[in-house]
Amino acid sequence: MRLDKLTFGVCLISLSTAVVSADDFSFSAKVDKTTVSIGEPVQLTFTLSGDIAEAVIPPLQLPEGFVVMAQSRSTNFSIHAGAMERSSSLVYAVVPQKAGLFHLGPFTLTRKKQTITAEAIEINVKPPVSLPVQQRPDTQRFTL
Repeated sequence: MRLDKLTFGVCLISLSTAVVSADDFSFSAKVDKTTVSIGEPVQLTFTLSGDIAEAVIPPLQLPEGFVVMAQSRSTNFSIHAGAMERSSSLVYAVVPQKAGLFHLGPFTLTRKKQTITAEAIEINVKPPVSLPVQQRPDTQRFTL
C-alpha cells in the first residue's frame, strides 16, 4: 500500500497531536506529555512528510513563561515501490518557567504559497513538587 494520500486527523494515546494533511503532504505537531511541573522539559515535535519542498516553518512562538533549551532537526529519505518518500522533523525541548494552563500554537507553515495551520496543544504546568522538610533530632542536653 502506498501512502501518497493521507487523511486528516490523528490522535495518539498519551500524546497530544495536531495533524494537517493534503494529497501529498502532512504536517503534525505533538508533545510527549501534556501535564508537567515547572522546570520539567516537554518535547515538542513538528513532522513534515511527503512533498516537503518549499515548506517553511516560521520561528517558534511560545507563550510567556516557556524557554527553548535545545533544538534538533532530522530528515529521512526512503524509496518504496519506486517512489521516493521524504520526511523531516524538528524537535524542541521547551521548559515551562511558571505554573498554569498554556496553549502551544497554533502552528503555521507556508508551502507553495499556501498557509497550513496545526491546532494548538494544551499544556498543564503544575508547581514543582516540594519534598517534606526532614525533622532534625532534638538537640536538648540531658544531665544525669
